[in-house]
Amino acid sequence: MKRIYAALAIVAIVGLAVLVEAGANGIDNMGDEFAEKWQKFKHMWRFARGERQRHNHMMEHAWRNMLNVTRMEGVLEYNNGSYYIDATPLYLGNEYFMNSIAKSDYDGDGNYEYIWQEMEELIGSNVVVNGVLRNGTLYVSHVNGIWHRLPREPHELTEMGGILEYDNGSYYLGNKMLIIKHGFSKSDIDRDGSLERMDAELQGLIGEEVTIDGFMIEKGFVVMHINGIWAR
Repeated sequence: MKRIYAALAIVAIVGLAVLVEAGANGIDNMGDEFAEKWQKFKHMWRFARGERQRHNHMMEHAWRNMLNVTRMEGVLEYNNGSYYIDATPLYLGNEYFMNSIAKSDYDGDGNYEYIWQEMEELIGSNVVVNGVLRNGTLYVSHVNGIWHRLPREPHELTEMGGILEYDNGSYYLGNKMLIIKHGFSKSDIDRDGSLERMDAELQGLIGEEVTIDGFMIEKGFVVMHINGIWAR
C-alpha cells in the first residue's frame, strides 16, 4: 500500500507542476508541450489507479481463499486434551497460545476469556472451522468465521540438557549453537528478580546446567523453552 500512496503522491506533484508551469507561461504558450504533459499525467494516474485495484483484488482473493482452503462443519468434541469434529483432530494452537486472552468473543457470552475457555463453551455445539488440512489434522485459521490464528504446523520439539556456554557472541549447549529471540523476555528465566532482555537472562545462566527444548534449522537450534519456561 505504501508504494501505491507514493505513486499517487508523485502523480499529484507532476500534475501540480504542470498547472503551475501553465499559469506562469500563460494559456497561449502551452500548446503541444502542455498537451504532452497532460497525456503523461493521465497515463500515470491510470497506472496508479490500476495498481491499487490489482492490489485490492489480490488481497480480497487471498482472504476469500483463506476461508475456503478447508471447511469443516460439525459438533465440536473434546477428548484427552484434543478437539475434534467428526473424528478429525483440530490444532488450535500450542499451550502458550491457548492460555492467552482471545481477541474475539468466540462463544458470544460478552467476555474476552482465555482461548481455551472460549472453546470450552463451544464443546457440544455445531461449529464451522476453516484451516489447512495436513496429515489428517486440521490446523485452524477461523472458528465460526472468526479469525483465530495463522494455520502453522508446529515443529516437533527436541529436549536437550547440559552446561550453557557463551562464545564469540553466541550461546551453545554442547556443540549446538542456540538461536534465541531478540528483545525482552516475558519471564524471569535466570531468577534474579528482574525481567531483562533475553540476552541478559541467558547471561545469568552461563556455566549452569540447563534444560532446553526446540527444533533444529540450518543455522542452529531454535530455543522454545529454557528450564520449562517459554522463551519466545
